[in-house]
Amino acid sequence: MKSFICFLMMVLCTFFYSCASSDLIKEKEVPGEKIEAETAASQVKECSWNYPETKVIPVEDNYFGVSVIDKYQWLENNEDPEVKAWTEAQNELTEKTIFGWEHTARVEKRLSELWDFDKMQTPVRKGEKLFYRFIEGLQNQPVLYVEDSDGNRKELVNPNKINEEGTTAMDWWFASPEGKFVAYGLSELGSEQAVLHIINVETGEKVDQPIDGCRYASVGWLPDESGFFYTKRLDGDVEGQTDKEQSIRLHRIGTPEEEDKVIAESTIDEGILISTIDDEGKWLLIIEYMGSSGRARLTLYDIENESTKAVVDNFDDIYEATVSGGYIYLKTNKDGAENWKIEKVNCETLEWETVVAEHEKDVIDYFGVSGEKIILTYMHDVASKVIIYDQNEQTSKDVELPVLGSVHHMTIGENGEFFLHFSSYAYPPSIFRYSEEKGLETFWSAEVPFETENIVTEQVFYESKDGTKVPMFIVYKKGLEKNGNNHTMLRGYGGFNITYPLYFSATNAVWLETGGIVAIANIRGGGEYGRRWHRAGMLENKQNSFDDFAWAMKYLAEKEYTSPEKISIWGGSNGGLLTGAMVTQYPELFKAALVAVPLLDMLRFHKFLIGRYWVSEYGSSDDEEQFKYIHKYSPYHNIVDGKEYPAVLLTAGEHDSRVHPMHAKKMAASLQKATSSDNPVFLWVDTKSGHGQGKSTLLRIRSAAMEFGFFLKMLGVENW
Repeated sequence: MKSFICFLMMVLCTFFYSCASSDLIKEKEVPGEKIEAETAASQVKECSWNYPETKVIPVEDNYFGVSVIDKYQWLENNEDPEVKAWTEAQNELTEKTIFGWEHTARVEKRLSELWDFDKMQTPVRKGEKLFYRFIEGLQNQPVLYVEDSDGNRKELVNPNKINEEGTTAMDWWFASPEGKFVAYGLSELGSEQAVLHIINVETGEKVDQPIDGCRYASVGWLPDESGFFYTKRLDGDVEGQTDKEQSIRLHRIGTPEEEDKVIAESTIDEGILISTIDDEGKWLLIIEYMGSSGRARLTLYDIENESTKAVVDNFDDIYEATVSGGYIYLKTNKDGAENWKIEKVNCETLEWETVVAEHEKDVIDYFGVSGEKIILTYMHDVASKVIIYDQNEQTSKDVELPVLGSVHHMTIGENGEFFLHFSSYAYPPSIFRYSEEKGLETFWSAEVPFETENIVTEQVFYESKDGTKVPMFIVYKKGLEKNGNNHTMLRGYGGFNITYPLYFSATNAVWLETGGIVAIANIRGGGEYGRRWHRAGMLENKQNSFDDFAWAMKYLAEKEYTSPEKISIWGGSNGGLLTGAMVTQYPELFKAALVAVPLLDMLRFHKFLIGRYWVSEYGSSDDEEQFKYIHKYSPYHNIVDGKEYPAVLLTAGEHDSRVHPMHAKKMAASLQKATSSDNPVFLWVDTKSGHGQGKSTLLRIRSAAMEFGFFLKMLGVENW
């Protein structure tokens, strides 16, 4: 359940998380000289960028008496032949320039070496079988396997055999209770518009016809494996929007989709419906989320009697849920639990009880139920800790993790068994299995060709603009001199109650090998310190996220880790909004920015794709008071002609079904025209990917090489 909630809450993006789960890290000592900042600047000035010609067609929009002129609104139409030609010209310039640099070629070669190791995702136990996805070396997409009790492994679904280019992705999968069937979703070119397929595990044969429109499938199998509940949208795509009118349906194996019974339908335009079923097959909990807010209404469906009753009949509070042993278990902020608490609700009587109270500082992250045990992961100053709570004895037991790091995913079995996916900046991705008999033991660990002993990880707490203490991790090789001349990459996200975790990354490894610093600022808007931290960086408080990130750069410079001419910033999706805001608000603090799959036109974001889901996070220009603060920070609307801007690389996915590529296109056009500096503004629109999910290994490596080649060139890093 938690993995789906992560997907839901990160419906904007798990963009940074691709580093956490699949591109792992290696480091090697490479000698080299450092280039002075003045030399780097002069090298950039020598270049001539020759941008494609961009026509200006002013469109005037009026917001509550305020006139806003949009010169590049015509770039919003992806199907316009002129827009396609302009995009191709921008891509051609970016490719021939950045991939023409030696920096990029060297990074791509090194990344291909560091990425070449096996990767495993968290196993799920069904009966006597274990199911998990696995990538061997440089395979483009993970393969779904099943393993029996004797350790014999069989391949079930291999997307790499469906499409040799690696552009077919498995978005999700759900095995039936005893492992007889697996329902899984396939999508193309990173679109995330999944088609549901069913496979017989024993024979490997497809069962029934595919069912489309299943992006948020949340498949819940009946105990006898005769069918399942699932989510499907009722309509086709609506122009300018996707995934409208969700429904929960019941599919019986061997029957056509047309006979599937509709159990529930969404009640609001931005509603996302999911469901979770108990092991006995008596209760189905139906959850309707208000967009990406996490706020939900809950309905309990009695499967045998085909009747429903309301559990929560409003959208006031945030809920994550599972059903077990006749109870609904809820992680919630109900009654002001800012760091979350666990409540349980009796399915028969609907009586509520607090079973795990809110902690005064630590924040509940994941939770799961196995019999009378509740397994919880908490965040303590961003890092994970694991606790097992026994409901019968009302006692808690700590599970010691190997190092300071993050639990990225957890799956729960029976009799207290669970699996954890864990890593840290200098700790390779590992799967741990916990059992009452043996405690925590290593189930699998990545064999990465990288000596982690040479990596130092610091956690600091710096003051932001308003005096708030903000945590930041600073990662570098041993022996680093704090001389103000170390090229640095600062990452951040700061939105949607999402925590930027401690993670292991091959892309970071390349940066570290060049002698650089990787820094991660855990800014407000994320979930690092619970609902309070999130609320302090959303809606009218969004500027706090930007200020926190800017003050991180100031801290790094003041403490002489680096200097503005040696700082690059990296952000994707909501993090792209972050780095885009840095470009317009604090251009003097850094040299180069990656603005990936970003939100940048904040006055029109909600009019495209699933942008309506994010109004609860940002607000909407349709509301007069919200318009005022959105207009004040919207990156696209705060570009000033003649201002000196840093070097900027904007990226987008042509098949992105979350954030429309118009954001990156319009920002690139405006910056190219406005900037008075000699720093380049490049645009790259990937024609074979979307928002980042399902992206092939080959495309991930190529994208990372482009980004880091750009950074290294702009920061004047020549010898490493």
